Amino acid sequence: MSDQSSQNNDRAIQRHAIGADVDVYDSMRDIYLGRLVNIHVQGLMLVGDVPLEEDRLYELDMHILGENNSKQVVRIGVDCLWTRAADENGKHWTGFNIIDSTPQAAEVIQKLIESWQTF
Repeated sequence: MSDQSSQNNDRAIQRHAIGADVDVYDSMRDIYLGRLVNIHVQGLMLVGDVPLEEDRLYELDMHILGENNSKQVVRIGVDCLWTRAADENGKHWTGFNIIDSTPQAAEVIQKLIESWQTF
């Protein structure tokens, strides 16, 4: 498969820009990984200081600021598909496929996507 067709396939699902700061943590190691960059119902991308491993499973906690400044934690299971260094500033871009979430987590993600579509 050529790079162009692979890239087109990778972008078959529309990503949604983030309309708020969403911090992401590795729930198993209890460490801050970075910030959510974009999301769709099947995956997400984040940028952070911690290099992650490709082809590894992670359990992530997304800390979302809700109405009245209440914090909501959404836990999802993900497969790390790729990781890349972001320039020379020590940051890393990481892409994930969502492989496990509760119906409630999926609903929260869908509602966030819908609310962020206005940005």
